[in-house]
Amino acid sequence: LLNAIEPGLGLRVNEVSSVTGKGKHTTTHLEMFSLNFGGDIVDTPGIREFGLWDVEDEDLALFFPEMRPLVGKCKFGLDCAHNEEPGCAIRKAVTAGEISPNRYQSYIRLLVDA
Repeated sequence: LLNAIEPGLGLRVNEVSSVTGKGKHTTTHLEMFSLNFGGDIVDTPGIREFGLWDVEDEDLALFFPEMRPLVGKCKFGLDCAHNEEPGCAIRKAVTAGEISPNRYQSYIRLLVDA
């Protein structure tokens, strides 16, 4: 998957198991890669799920750099969860195309799963 996202990485891959239909692990250590189109991705051995801990709901938007400048500028100030509240500056920015809808949906999924 990482080679498809960033072809220049040239990471070693293994065949798919005929028994499970899943790929066999080749990663032996945690490694972070910077992506040419922006952002970073972490390859982790054996990790199938990633979550956040010790992040309060009201702080979650601060972990999205494109949302950070808008935190506190909503109708309800710092009490806005940026989900369904009227006058939300972040939702307005999504509608205006200033924040990617995909990034906003990632934020909402993390907020709901927290």
